[in-house]
Amino acid sequence: MINPTESLKFQGSLSIFLSASIWGLFWIPLHYFDEAGVHSLWAVAYINFTASLIALPVAFLFGKFERNQVKWLLIMGLGMGAANVFYFAGIILSDVIRVIFLFYLLPIWATLFSRILYNVPIGNKRMFALIFALAGIWLLLGAGGWPLPQNIGDVFGILAGMFWALGLTMMRGQAELDALVVSASALIFAFIMAIVLGLVMHTVVPNLQPAMPSFETTISILLPVMAFGILVLWTTMFGQLWGAKYVAATTAALLTMSEILAATISTALLDASDLSWISWLGAGLIMVAILIDLFVGNSQKAATA
Repeated sequence: MINPTESLKFQGSLSIFLSASIWGLFWIPLHYFDEAGVHSLWAVAYINFTASLIALPVAFLFGKFERNQVKWLLIMGLGMGAANVFYFAGIILSDVIRVIFLFYLLPIWATLFSRILYNVPIGNKRMFALIFALAGIWLLLGAGGWPLPQNIGDVFGILAGMFWALGLTMMRGQAELDALVVSASALIFAFIMAIVLGLVMHTVVPNLQPAMPSFETTISILLPVMAFGILVLWTTMFGQLWGAKYVAATTAALLTMSEILAATISTALLDASDLSWISWLGAGLIMVAILIDLFVGNSQKAATA
């Protein structure tokens, strides 16, 4: 496992923070692609495919890869690719802010996965944070009633956070893996999974997932999709994966909270969210849970210093 210097920890933290902030604005181009006729999962497939066009050759030329890493690359590619697909599809198919807060339960998942995979103790204080998170889910999803996802986009938001937390946790445990290779693996798997899930959804719920766009529609939107996939998606995914090598999984999860700020401000300015006040209260409780987790992590580091 890499033992990062303070400089690398800072650079890794900054990389995650800035990349996540940009992800908080992803809903804008995704909704644009959806309205232009590249609906839902087809938009997700397109942008991941175009991002792969740069990720694969860069990983081949500059990445470091060994045969004994194949298993972990497949596992992490599947996990983080799934998170990518569920997150992007969720913010298209549901309320942007609700999906993002559901995704940001990921520090809780990261804590649980760290316990399961590396036997990291949870402790009473983190159990307290978990209670706040569950209360937040109750209000955010149920608005006082049963805390059930209101649509499939909400389900995708929860799954995205779980898969991304698992990927962050495993990246820390396999820090020798090259971020360029991992990001290429995640983008390829995301493209494949978006196509498969899109075909399944079109068969089961065609009203939510229309047929694949026509050739004419694809050509008309090709340049914006390529620009977004290559210049934005790939760079920010690599930035988060590279940074995750040098900070703890729970810290990485907390740094990505910058996405919440960017998403909240942008949706407020563009009037793109319709959450009730009680749902906002639930979102606030989730934030409290995340902050408790942050302070617990810092206190544990201080105690072991």
